[in-house]
Amino acid sequence: MMDEAAVERVLRIVELVPAARVVAYGTVGAVAGCSPRYVGRVMKEFGSNVTWWRVVNAAGVLPPEIHARARLEWESEGTPHSHRKVERSAFLGADELDELWHTHGIDPECG
Repeated sequence: MMDEAAVERVLRIVELVPAARVVAYGTVGAVAGCSPRYVGRVMKEFGSNVTWWRVVNAAGVLPPEIHARARLEWESEGTPHSHRKVERSAFLGADELDELWHTHGIDPECG
């Protein structure tokens, strides 16, 4: 059973990632207070209604089954990427994501 507030927090944080940028699972986890693996599970189970293509692994890669769809989104948004992965320049750091969360985020536990 997944914690509803934690799931909602992860999804809300993902929605704050600007177009043409990406974050690593671990970065979302650091801001949300959960593990990268938990973020991956949330994205797999509940991420289809958010900007899921903006969350990648630390190497800039997504699982093969969703990679082709993600590349279309990256191309549409102008996200710097090669055929295989997102470029480092597209990554949002933990400090930047934390700032977005504290400036624009609404914690599900608080309202």
